[in-house]
Amino acid sequence: MRYAAFLAILALLFASNLYAEPQTLQERTPSLEKRVTELEKAVESLKSEMASTRMAPVPDRLSLCDQQIPLSNEDVREAFEREFYQFLETKGLLTILVKRYGKFLNVVSEELDRTAMPPDLIYLAIAESYLNPRAVSKASAGGLWQFVKDTGKREGLFIDEQIDERYSVTRSTRSALGYLNKLHAEFGDWFLAMAAYNAGEVRLREAIQNQNTKDFFEMFLPEETDRYVYRVAALKEILANPHKYGLPIEKADYYKPYAVVEVTVDLEAETHTAVLALAMDLPYRTFRHYNLHIRKYKLPRGVYHLYIPVEKKETFLKRIRMNQTIGVVKESS
Repeated sequence: MRYAAFLAILALLFASNLYAEPQTLQERTPSLEKRVTELEKAVESLKSEMASTRMAPVPDRLSLCDQQIPLSNEDVREAFEREFYQFLETKGLLTILVKRYGKFLNVVSEELDRTAMPPDLIYLAIAESYLNPRAVSKASAGGLWQFVKDTGKREGLFIDEQIDERYSVTRSTRSALGYLNKLHAEFGDWFLAMAAYNAGEVRLREAIQNQNTKDFFEMFLPEETDRYVYRVAALKEILANPHKYGLPIEKADYYKPYAVVEVTVDLEAETHTAVLALAMDLPYRTFRHYNLHIRKYKLPRGVYHLYIPVEKKETFLKRIRMNQTIGVVKESS
C-alpha cells in the first residue's frame, strides 16, 4: 500500500512535467528542484511510517526485579509476546505512561530506596492503574495500587465515609510496598509475590500446595494472574527503552513531578474543604487532585492528613495559623 502511494507520487510528478507548457531550461530548473525536494520529503515520510509499523523484536534477555524470565521457553515467550505486542499497538497510551512515569517516579522511588526494594516494582503500579490515582476497577479496587477495601485496611490504610487512603499517593505506596515485602518474605520470589498481589496469597498458597512447585513458570494460575506478571515485564521493557520502541519522549516532556508535603491538621469544628483549598491558595480542583483521599465536601471535627504542593506549604501554614478553628498538629519536613 505504501509502495503504491510512492509510485503514485512518481507518476504525478512525471505527468505534471509531460503535459506542462514548454518552458526554458532556466524557468523549469527552480520548479523541478522544488518538486524533487517535495518528493524526497514524501519518500522520507513513507520510510518513517513503514519503520514505525515494523514488528519490534523481543529482547534476547529479560529480567524483572533481578530475576530472569526464560524467553527460551516457547510458552514463556508466547505469553510475554502477547502482552508486549499488545502494548506496542497502543502508542498513545504508552506516550501517556512514559510521561506519568516521570511524574510519579520520585515518590515511588523514595519509598523503594527507603525499604531497599527492587526499583522495578514501579512497573507493577503502572500495570495496576496506569499510574492514575483515581482509578477504580470493576471489583471496586481503588487508587494507584488498586487496593480493595479489606486489604487496604489490613495493610494500614484508613478508610471510612470521609477518608479513603487508597487514593493517597504517598500512603497507598507505602502500604503497597509493605504488602509486597510481606509476600516476598513468604514466597521467596518476586514473581510469586506479584502473582499473590494480583490473585491473593490464599489462592497462591493453594496453587503451590496442589501443584507441587514454587516455580512461577511451571504453575497453572488464573489467566489474569498469569498475564499480570508478563504485563509488568512488558511495561518495564518498553517504558525503560522508549526510543527503542518508537516513543521519542524526552525528560523535558514528562508531566510535572508529584511533589508534596504532608501536614497533619486538627479541625476543631466541622470544616468545608473549600476552606482548606483557599488556605492552600489552590483552585478547588487542584486541591482535590492532591487530596484524593478526601471523599466529602465537609469534614467532621478531627485530625486529618493533608497534602500540599511544596511551593504552597508556607502560604498554607501562615493562613492556617490565623484560623481559630484549625490547628497544625505536625508538619512534614
